[in-house]
Amino acid sequence: MNSKVILVLAAIAISVGLYGVTQSQPTAPVVQTQQPKKEEKKFKIWTLKRDLKRGEALQRRDLVIEYLTESQAAQQGIDSDIKLDWSKRLIAVEALNQGEWVTKEVLTSPGESDYLSTMAKPGYAPFNITVPGDDVVGGTIAVGDLVDISVISTMDQNLSADNTVSDIEHLTMTPLIAQVPVLYMISKQRLVSTLTDQKTTDVTLVLQVTNRQLAKLSVAKRIAEITVHKSIGEQFVDELHANSSDVIRFADERQTTKTQSIKEYRFN
Repeated sequence: MNSKVILVLAAIAISVGLYGVTQSQPTAPVVQTQQPKKEEKKFKIWTLKRDLKRGEALQRRDLVIEYLTESQAAQQGIDSDIKLDWSKRLIAVEALNQGEWVTKEVLTSPGESDYLSTMAKPGYAPFNITVPGDDVVGGTIAVGDLVDISVISTMDQNLSADNTVSDIEHLTMTPLIAQVPVLYMISKQRLVSTLTDQKTTDVTLVLQVTNRQLAKLSVAKRIAEITVHKSIGEQFVDELHANSSDVIRFADERQTTKTQSIKEYRFN
C-alpha cells in the first residue's frame, strides 16, 4: 500500500516539475513587419493667377498647376485630373477671381451653344453676314478682330442680286460701319459648277452690332454688295470711299459705256 502511495506522489512530483520547466521556457519574440506606407493619389488642377472678366480669353500664362490629394479632391467633387483643351480658344463664361480653380464648366469655345451669348455685350446683338471668301480682304481676319464694312452700289442696279455691273457710271464704294468686333467665323465650300467640280468658299461672319448697325446691314444686304476689311483704325474709315470717276474718266456723260482713260494713282 505504501509503495502505491509513493508511486502516485512520485508521478505527481514529476508532472509538476515538467510543467514548471515548460513554463520557464523563454517566449520567442513576435517580429512585426512594417507595411510600406501607400502614397495617396493626386489630381491636377488649374488655378488662376489673376482676375478674369466674362468673355475674356484664357491663356496658359494666366494659370498655375497645382495638385490635390484624393481626399482633398473628393471634398470638392473632383475625381480626376482637370483637363483643358488648349487647341481651342477658351473663354470665361463668368467673371473669375484670382485663386479660383478653372474647370471646363466655366469656359466656352467658338461653336459651343453658350459662346455667342457669352461674347455679346449687353445692348448689342449678333448679326450673321455671309460674303465670298475673296471679299474678306487680306484673308487675315480672325475671331476677336475689329472689321470695317463697306458697300458697293449703283443708283440703277441691285448689286446684291447681280453678278455683273451695267451702271458703271454711278458705281460707288462707301463705308457703312466701322470697328465692329467679329464674334465667330465659319468657312464653307460650295459647288460653283457641276461640270468642272469648281468650288468657292463662303465665309459667314458673326458680328457684334448695335440695333442701328443691324438695321443698316439688313438694308445693305438687300441692295448692295458688301465687302469686309480688317480695320486699321476709325480715323482711316473715310479713305474707304471711291466712285467710278476715281478710276474711269467718261468722254461724254450721255455715253456712260464709253471711256477714255484710266487715272494713274501714286501712293505717298
